Amino acid sequence: MWYEILPTLAIFTTFLTIPCYAPWIVNMAVRGKPVHRTAMDPEDRRLIMRDERLTGHIYKMQGLDSIPDPK
Repeated sequence: MWYEILPTLAIFTTFLTIPCYAPWIVNMAVRGKPVHRTAMDPEDRRLIMRDERLTGHIYKMQGLDSIPDPK
């Protein structure tokens, strides 16, 4: 009957979803951040480091108001 396919469907579904969620889990375990932001150019890396220094998170970008004024 039709219900005999359910175990096979569950196995296939499991193995097809593992590659989707594995990078998120590995990045959380290794880096403490869910997504790995790539920075191939030195300028991109500098901007990522600036964002993380100013806001505490590489994805939370704020405007000029987050940059402290020099005194």
